Amino acid sequence: MGRRTHPEGMAEFFDARQAGYEEHMAETVADFDRFYESIADPIPETNDALQILDVGCGTGLELHAVLSRAPNAVITGIDLSAGMLGRLRRTFVERLDQLHLIEGSYLDAPLSDSLYDFAMAVMTLHHLLPARKTELYRRIRRALKPDGAYIEGDWVVSPGEERRYLSEYHERVRGLPAADKGAYHIDVPLSMETQKSLLLDAGFSGVRVIWHAAGSMVCVARG
Repeated sequence: MGRRTHPEGMAEFFDARQAGYEEHMAETVADFDRFYESIADPIPETNDALQILDVGCGTGLELHAVLSRAPNAVITGIDLSAGMLGRLRRTFVERLDQLHLIEGSYLDAPLSDSLYDFAMAVMTLHHLLPARKTELYRRIRRALKPDGAYIEGDWVVSPGEERRYLSEYHERVRGLPAADKGAYHIDVPLSMETQKSLLLDAGFSGVRVIWHAAGSMVCVARG
């Protein structure tokens, strides 16, 4: 029997790939430009200093469209990878006074209650198991203002593929420490139906899919 391949740690995986990350996303995300534009669509065009939380912000691909609509927004970005955050700072060097960047896990980072007008997570949560996602969604909902909204853009699969990925995940992490905390770079994409169900279970009152194409979706949840 072949030996199991040890999965890479999450931070180490992205640190090693930050230089080519944006090019990789442009090649693999269907209708790349429209996908990232859709992330910003729920955000109004305004000069107000909106408070926006970006969990798993990476290199900030989604911030181009967000800041084109809300140029004075204040962004709190959380990411495990120092390399990805470094690239974000270089890209948005003229906006550093609007960025509050935290190097760490968004699963553990403290989030202030009722602070944010919008929160978003883009192409990051497909590494988490459903129960861990629900916990995070509850924390995000509490961090939003009463009229705030959560925007998620991510990879989605069919229910059958979801079951296969979850089964493979449990096999790959068997015996590894902190496997249930998203410590390893392993894909566990869920179906659109499951995604919506988890958000509702976390207390959001409504979930609306605003874009969907070729395995990716963007949805908006309101509390």
